[in-house]
Amino acid sequence: MPPFPPRNRRDFEIAIICALPLEANCVHAVFDQFWEDDYGKAPGDPNAYTTGVIGDHNVVLAHMPNMGKVSASSVAASLRSSFANVKLALVVGICGGVPQRTDKEEIFLGDVVISEALVQYDFGKQYPEAFEEKNTLEDGLGRPSREIRTMMAKLKTFRYRQKMQDDAGRHLQALQQALPEAQRPDLETDKLFEPLYLHKHRESAMGVLCDACRQGEKQICRIALGMSCDELGCENERLISRWRRPPAQSSKSEEYLPVIHFGKMGSGDTVMKSGQGRDRIANADGIIAFEMEGAGVWDQFSSVVIKGVCDYADSHKNKHWQYYAAATAAACMKAFLRHWTLEDRSNGQG
Repeated sequence: MPPFPPRNRRDFEIAIICALPLEANCVHAVFDQFWEDDYGKAPGDPNAYTTGVIGDHNVVLAHMPNMGKVSASSVAASLRSSFANVKLALVVGICGGVPQRTDKEEIFLGDVVISEALVQYDFGKQYPEAFEEKNTLEDGLGRPSREIRTMMAKLKTFRYRQKMQDDAGRHLQALQQALPEAQRPDLETDKLFEPLYLHKHRESAMGVLCDACRQGEKQICRIALGMSCDELGCENERLISRWRRPPAQSSKSEEYLPVIHFGKMGSGDTVMKSGQGRDRIANADGIIAFEMEGAGVWDQFSSVVIKGVCDYADSHKNKHWQYYAAATAAACMKAFLRHWTLEDRSNGQG
């Protein structure tokens, strides 16, 4: 049963935060209803909001003006001043995935990662020989709340993970009907190159000679970064051979579905565009994905980061999978909220 219209801003207990308009577009597409009433905001709050209903919850969506944890922290602080009763914040959007995992299933483009913890991978000290992360208890982001930890334990069981997988697939299909641009790209474009094989001009690529890219093995010019692998002639011989999973089977659909992963995410203002750096940090900290906003929200609210994998956080990253990844994240977020129970609102009646 949908909730009643909120009487005021204090009736909102779920917040969603998106950094990019395409992420917000996908979240809008999974709203069941919009509240057109203007609930206003606190004096001095510069944020822009959308209010409405997702499942059994009244939700407020905060639109970020910029990417990154600094912007996210500012938006979250203003959100708290206007919507003082928010109990859970969901950071929803796109991320870079860590593809090669030895302990669990591999991550592919379009999959969704749900945070169990966050690591600020660019927070530390730069020494001449290396960068040293700060990872002491005082410097860390701390554990999620007990309520979030118990919810994660429930959702990771086979029964509830399958339920969430089914629900996310159903929500994704409905979302794609509303947003045709959120269709899944051709699976053949899901390519993973060797970590040391960079996305750069080569003499073999259509005869293009680039002095900047030839200055060293690790040098990449800005023009190359804006080109596709096909345009640069990135060699398929340097692709990593991967076991392509069969479609995730849903009890309600035979469609190809993204897989949901739970794990630790890296969060920072530095865009991860290095396969070698990605694997080094992932192996050291047990990270399965990289994103840029979660750390800014973590200190303000009990929060969960839910993001779709749009690239492999290497130099070959491009925007081709962004819309679909944002769509899978929004669909998964709606499925997640089905299992989130608010405190009793029945005024003491059983």
